Amino acid sequence: MEKWAASELKQADLGDARRNKRLVRIVEDLAAQPSSSVPQACGNIAATSAAYDFWNSPYFQPQDIRSPHIASTIERIKENDIILAIQDTTSIDLTDHPATSGVGYLDHRKLSGLKVHSTFTTTTHGVPLGIINQQVWAREQENLGIAKKRRQRETEEKESQRWLDSLNTTQQLIPEEITVVTMGDSEADIFDLFSLERRENSHLLIRGTHNRKVDHNAKYLHQAIRQTEPCGTLTVEVKR
Repeated sequence: MEKWAASELKQADLGDARRNKRLVRIVEDLAAQPSSSVPQACGNIAATSAAYDFWNSPYFQPQDIRSPHIASTIERIKENDIILAIQDTTSIDLTDHPATSGVGYLDHRKLSGLKVHSTFTTTTHGVPLGIINQQVWAREQENLGIAKKRRQRETEEKESQRWLDSLNTTQQLIPEEITVVTMGDSEADIFDLFSLERRENSHLLIRGTHNRKVDHNAKYLHQAIRQTEPCGTLTVEVKR
């Protein structure tokens, strides 16, 4: 694990060699025991205090930590002709940590924490390559309930913009000769995402939710899909 972490973060530049070394140590500890608490993973009081001091440091930003991993991810991507760029949003629920500052409401107004939108890349065989983009934000309390007015606002004013921004970043970072298939769930069924300018080998695979008009004799998406012969079938065994 030590060799992997040092190699993965070799391009880290946090302004001080000691910080770079500490970053590698923290990644080693947490990756070795991903289900453990920070004190358990760090192993002793000194390492635990050093980890919390590191996260509280004013000398670098979260993106400075992500950057070396993204750089390593791009190097792995270059070894492939086609890659999948999977976008999804999740919540970090910090409701049970009331002393935490800088958080916002989550999908339920009584829950608080952070929203995280990641673009995770893999090969077409499902081999993980790494995260190429990540957006983290806290919802402002004054925006609580604003979703009810989403039809009155432009996409760039809504959280939906994260899908477009992530696609743009993906296209900027991945070499043009590599084919990219951006994948998303039904939240990504946004017209502005479909109409966004893409290079020729940049494709979308989105789980549809809106019955949109399409260039098909059935005129609408859902009817067109029902009239289309399947290319194949896959049987999945679901446990009790």
